[in-house]
Amino acid sequence: MAQSNRPIIIKKVDGDGGGGHHGGGWKVAYADFMTAMMAFFLLLWILAASDEEALRGLADYFTPSLSQAGGTGQGMLDGTVIASNGRQGGSNSPQGDTRLPTFGMENPLAVFDSRLRDTEKTETIVEYESDEDGTMEEKQEEREASAAEEEAEKQALQEQYQAEMAQREAEMSELERGIRQHIDSRQDLADLGENLRFDRTPEGLLVQIVDQEGKSMFTRGSARVDTRTRDLIRIIGEAIVDMQNDIVITGHTDAVPFANSQGYSNWELSADRANATRRVLIDTGVSPARIKRISGLAATDLLNPADPEAAENRRINVLLSYPEPLPPQE
Repeated sequence: MAQSNRPIIIKKVDGDGGGGHHGGGWKVAYADFMTAMMAFFLLLWILAASDEEALRGLADYFTPSLSQAGGTGQGMLDGTVIASNGRQGGSNSPQGDTRLPTFGMENPLAVFDSRLRDTEKTETIVEYESDEDGTMEEKQEEREASAAEEEAEKQALQEQYQAEMAQREAEMSELERGIRQHIDSRQDLADLGENLRFDRTPEGLLVQIVDQEGKSMFTRGSARVDTRTRDLIRIIGEAIVDMQNDIVITGHTDAVPFANSQGYSNWELSADRANATRRVLIDTGVSPARIKRISGLAATDLLNPADPEAAENRRINVLLSYPEPLPPQE
């Protein structure tokens, strides 16, 4: 086979020599950056550690010098610049209109301390300097109208409070009068009128069935309701059966120690007497939903603290709660 006459081509490729990301060019830039940062923080440290005299010297050194010779100098025009109004400019002379920068020459320390800048140019800002459009007067009238509305609202609440107090007082007085009339109409209960006490409390009308010497409402040491006591509780129930007030019943005993072999004490006795009263009221027709609490307090809340063993300390309290609390009186 004959040898080919094709020319032999040799391709030579030169590498960039940079090494890609493995090159060291970035190190030079990083070293320059770190040097500049070190110089910057060194400058900050020097400024912070220097006293006022050293700072003033530094300020004077870096403050450029300006020509104060009326803006004139050497040269073809002698450094004089004439403005359109015929006055020379380009200088800090009193005759020129254009003011050249002073670069802090009047107070060099102000360059390093912002608190020393423009101390003589502090202005007082008045929020309401004038009232040409009558805005302040309108706001004053609005405040006065709002105060008058608040006062009228307080007065209305006070009148509502007084009206509700009068209505409740009238209702409770009528209830007390009705219960006493029912008792007086019964010949067999006429002598028990003194065993009833009516007290007005912030929570409602408190009806107390109180023992007296020779006129006990319950058998001594027993929760069994006596016949006359049952009739008395029924009269109270008939008087309040159509009312909506919630009822709280509490039993009390005197301080005479009482306990049997089963550990039955004044606590159980007072609670059982209150519960017996509840059953009589329900039998009379009072709604069970109105009775919110039954409790026995034994001798912890004496009616006659001076004589803990007195008969009047043995009692049953029936509280007719007000429907809802009145608004506070101001």
